[in-house]
Amino acid sequence: MSLVGEQERGTEARDELPAHSWAVHVGPGLVSTATDNDPSGVVTYSLAGAQFGYDMLWTFALSYPSMVAFQLVAARIAAQTGKGLTVNMREHYSRLLFYLAVMRFLIANVFNIATDVVAMGVGAQLVWGGSVPLFAAAFGVLSMALQWRVPYARYARVLKWLAACLFAYVAVTVVSHTPWQTLALRAIVPRITWSEDYFTMLLAVLGTTISPYLLFSQAEQQIEEQGPPSQFESKAADPASHTRNPHLKKMRRDTLIRTALSNGVGLFIMAAAAATLHANGHGLANANDAASVLRPLVGDYASHVTGIAFIGTALLALPALAGSAANAVVSARDRLTGKQHNRPVARALLVVMALGVSVGVALTLTHVEPIRALYWSAVLNGSTATPVMVMLVLLSMKRSAVGDLSAHWTLRALCWLATIFTGAALAARFACEWLS
Repeated sequence: MSLVGEQERGTEARDELPAHSWAVHVGPGLVSTATDNDPSGVVTYSLAGAQFGYDMLWTFALSYPSMVAFQLVAARIAAQTGKGLTVNMREHYSRLLFYLAVMRFLIANVFNIATDVVAMGVGAQLVWGGSVPLFAAAFGVLSMALQWRVPYARYARVLKWLAACLFAYVAVTVVSHTPWQTLALRAIVPRITWSEDYFTMLLAVLGTTISPYLLFSQAEQQIEEQGPPSQFESKAADPASHTRNPHLKKMRRDTLIRTALSNGVGLFIMAAAAATLHANGHGLANANDAASVLRPLVGDYASHVTGIAFIGTALLALPALAGSAANAVVSARDRLTGKQHNRPVARALLVVMALGVSVGVALTLTHVEPIRALYWSAVLNGSTATPVMVMLVLLSMKRSAVGDLSAHWTLRALCWLATIFTGAALAARFACEWLS
């Protein structure tokens, strides 16, 4: 799944912020390559490649425009209103729909946190050996401490180098005698297998690419970069201000580049698994199988590289997951802003993380297969994303919410396309299950 973490500005002003304050300011940045491809994403893409070969590569090319469109819509709403998506949804939807969306968001994020904690335990075992539950608990506590005490920009500058292991999948694809013509064709032309397994996997892949928490994070990042609430009133009074807004222009450019980079790495993870596991008739049942994808490149060090990738990407993704969930919960309950809003978000952050770590450690103690847990976390995201996507697109069309800064029809069309496609995949999955 996605950081979507704080941009790597590394300024002194950012480093001086209280360590927990960025919990409400998580948006796409350079490390999004890692956090958009956290352990859940790596495992899901690897499973898709191992099971279906190159047949699902098309999801990356076709989802890219919609991913960009959703992020731009989220940022435009925040730019016009000076409020996050949770607050906007609270003001413009019925309580029932709003609380259902927040509950879905909280459950999906907590389970994602739990499975990433499991992945850190498994990653540590691959590197050093030892007890997965003990490692999971230790790294979960470490993540909580980092989120509370250390500004994100500071420690992300270190952790991003651990996540650089993801680029090993690109090299594996190059050295594995990949059929490039087939890869290019499958990346553009959809090849659909009408089966329950295929559509379940499709939901998992979509759940790791178009993640609702990424959209909530994008809105909060836009608010942070554009300034205090008082500035929004003057900008809203000037109908042409959005066309001159340097933050929106920069955001568009960065979103296009970083989403392309994140999607590209995801595509090569799937292609590497197809070129190794699928080509040799091997499945992916455990962490050792996942590590074997990198063996053509790094040999006996494959387990170590995979373990480091799991740990690095999880530590980068957990702040976005916990911070966006905490912000959604607090925004659903109060109308505070600024530092008054940050304090309850910081407390909620610890509660969300503690719950996620507890569930993750419990999963390791009950001997749930980590690979399956990571996969079903992605399935949960994909299966429950459609209502939130619908609410966001409808919100972008409400003049009462965004005034004259309503999303361009092309952005809305791309968002509707992704929403309808995700809903159709879910319907097809249940239809195949019912018919079988």
